[in-house]
Amino acid sequence: MTPSRFTPPLSRFSFLWALILSCLALAACQGTEPSSTASPTPTVSPSSSLTSLANGDQAYGHVLALAEDIGSRPAGSDPERQAAQYISHHLATYGYQTQVQQFRLAYYVEQSPTLEVLGPAPPTLNPRPLRLSTGGEVTAELVPTGLGRPQDFPPEGLKGRIALIERGELSFSDKVTNATAAGAAAVVIYNNVEGSLRGDLQEESTIPALSLSQAEGRHLQALLEEGPLTVHLSAQSGQETRTSQNVIGRPPQDDCQVIVGAHYDSVAAGPGANDNASGSATLLEIARVLDLSGQEQGVCFVAFGAEEPGLFGSRHFVTTLTPQDQPSPRAMVNLDMVGVGSEWQLMGSPGLIEKIDQAAAALGLDPVPTSRHLSGDHLSFMDAGIPAILIHRFEDPRYHTESDRAEFVEPQLLEEAAKLTLLALAELASP
Repeated sequence: MTPSRFTPPLSRFSFLWALILSCLALAACQGTEPSSTASPTPTVSPSSSLTSLANGDQAYGHVLALAEDIGSRPAGSDPERQAAQYISHHLATYGYQTQVQQFRLAYYVEQSPTLEVLGPAPPTLNPRPLRLSTGGEVTAELVPTGLGRPQDFPPEGLKGRIALIERGELSFSDKVTNATAAGAAAVVIYNNVEGSLRGDLQEESTIPALSLSQAEGRHLQALLEEGPLTVHLSAQSGQETRTSQNVIGRPPQDDCQVIVGAHYDSVAAGPGANDNASGSATLLEIARVLDLSGQEQGVCFVAFGAEEPGLFGSRHFVTTLTPQDQPSPRAMVNLDMVGVGSEWQLMGSPGLIEKIDQAAAALGLDPVPTSRHLSGDHLSFMDAGIPAILIHRFEDPRYHTESDRAEFVEPQLLEEAAKLTLLALAELASP
């Protein structure tokens, strides 16, 4: 990469992180005593590693502010703007030059659909639309079609009937596509785990597609075992133009050689504590640690708006990275859903996965490099030819629900994510 215009040919970022790696190795030695002349301000030294400054409780305070004080943060909403102001304020407090970068997006407004069983003693159902579902009104027979695989549909097709499909194995879009190809007039997908279901399609459907909780879906399955069911489905969809924003924090007079990113918007259904106040909170904690230790050179922080509707924030940000303005970043680290789950997972550019896996070993962590495809802001960078990686924790049963609250986020996991990223930054600075 072309050296920064603010630095000599030997990048301050590479030299600085090489020093950090040496310090971290020395800090691992037993019995090292702190120097009596050490500064009272915590700094990177043989007796105080950079990672030791990361504090999970400090990060958890940001989760509380974003998820509980502000609450649900849908793209383009007032709460999303409040969250942007909160993040910008704290980055400025840590000494970064902040910029709020606005952009426009097409936002699909979800209406309240209905699903009624026609007959005596109908159950009460609370359907939700899958995002990007088209609207429509259908009265037809409900047909159980397993997981929505091609072989799960009747050989003769559905011929205008409504498919009842269980979540699992296939994406929501694939299930809807298969049902459409079989001639379905609408699709109802129910959860395969306890609780309600909220999901996204990859593109707008041509037939209505709703979701139900596991309990509601199983109840319909039980009724179908007793005989045919006719249901009435009504759904509306709409689109409006909204304004969202990215929050950018840059070190004073320095380029963005590595970007640490996280989206701060949430779905409308819940407060988004894990998805993704956890990633935004960890981003702020990393920024605090680098400022506290004086090691912020070369690292920029970007909190992305409007990730949930389709990566709008990161896509817009990448379009502003022109070679005429500054060298392209050498890497991007994306923090998304890092406060809940049983295991760490790494997804993205293979070279970065290998380097960050080495950093994890230094912390005694054992992340699972995976080929699982999860949409996230790192993909916007990879599509632009910039190496990127997603640090993620698998799996959250409260994903995209009203139960994604701060009480389920673990401060220790936020601290682990911060430490892993700090060590990853050191690895990314090495050739």
